[in-house]
Amino acid sequence: MESMMNNPQDDITVFPCLKDLVKVLYGGKRFGNRVDEVWPNLFIGDMSVANDRYSLWKLGITHVVNAAHGRMYCQGSHDFYGSSVDYYGVPADDSPSFDLSRYFFPSADYIQDALNTTGARVFVHCAVGVSRSASLVLAYLMIHHRYTLLEAINKVKEHRWIFPNTGFLKQLRALDVKLRKTNTGGVVKEEVEYPDMPRGLGCPASPEGAGGRYETPPASELQRLMWTKTGSCNHLDEVQPRIYIGDMYAAKDKRTLQAHHITHVLNAADGKFNVNTGPSFYRDTSITYHGVEAFDMPSFNLSPFFYSAANFIKNALSSPTGKVFVHCAMGLSRSSTLVLAYLVIHENMTLVDAIKAVSANRNISPNNGFLEQLRELDKQLHYQGSSRSRNGNGRT
Repeated sequence: MESMMNNPQDDITVFPCLKDLVKVLYGGKRFGNRVDEVWPNLFIGDMSVANDRYSLWKLGITHVVNAAHGRMYCQGSHDFYGSSVDYYGVPADDSPSFDLSRYFFPSADYIQDALNTTGARVFVHCAVGVSRSASLVLAYLMIHHRYTLLEAINKVKEHRWIFPNTGFLKQLRALDVKLRKTNTGGVVKEEVEYPDMPRGLGCPASPEGAGGRYETPPASELQRLMWTKTGSCNHLDEVQPRIYIGDMYAAKDKRTLQAHHITHVLNAADGKFNVNTGPSFYRDTSITYHGVEAFDMPSFNLSPFFYSAANFIKNALSSPTGKVFVHCAMGLSRSSTLVLAYLVIHENMTLVDAIKAVSANRNISPNNGFLEQLRELDKQLHYQGSSRSRNGNGRT
């Protein structure tokens, strides 16, 4: 397949910069099931499917590539799947600083060898199925099917919403350059990368345009702002005084919650199909519970819960000894979105200020739909093109 970026007149191949790739990733349909077939007999999915051997059997999966091998959420192994499924583990962290590129060719060769086997079906997964696993599948399409990176992204996005982190995107771009040089023998021209910080967001203070006017940045720039931060990602992290964000493991560890003197728990993944704790789980403690039954999908409307969740957090902190723990499954998307909404609603922060404050203490990654909903909240509470002063409407 010829590169879509190739100019036949001068044989110069132009490669899109990260900003353009991010725009492509954000564009189009935004959906993702627990598992999706993104290429004939090649599937991408999340940890819940990986841990469900019956579902894999129904899908006819014969090979599993675990892009989060040995990590807390993905404990797959040869022993777990037995002799009916061949297992390949890649011990990757979903961090922009992690070098996933060393696994591009070995994992691509493994997928290709598997698919060359009659009746084979390959399932590639990580925790959520949008970053590590997607990166390995993109690399496979580039290496063995001569796709450009842009073509590979568009192909996978026909079937599943994906979003490799910025480090993985850079590594995939480097692979794209390498393969195009090898395959075309032409001159390679790379577009200049834009700065690490979004335009207008480089100052540690709130981003303000000419004349001190604040404007809600595009979602792509907000995403990049989170990428440039180097927060931690423990089971729980204090992201603001007496406000903690964490995962389902911390939520179910009452001893840890008591050790941190948590008085209130906000579950952003409430319900029997999510993190099914509820008030009864904490009945033997003094913890006050509030549940939001949300799903980590771009199409899910989380905004109706912004004010009730923000008020719960505010009420928790109204006591001098109050400490609130906000969690979902992984402590990255749903929970961080509700904390950002609280900071925007009750702490007089812009969305950019809130993202900076939280991501300085913990890695967060609200999905694209939630980011857009936060942007709408930000616009509602800040007149576009006006100063940062508020009129007080809707504030408590």
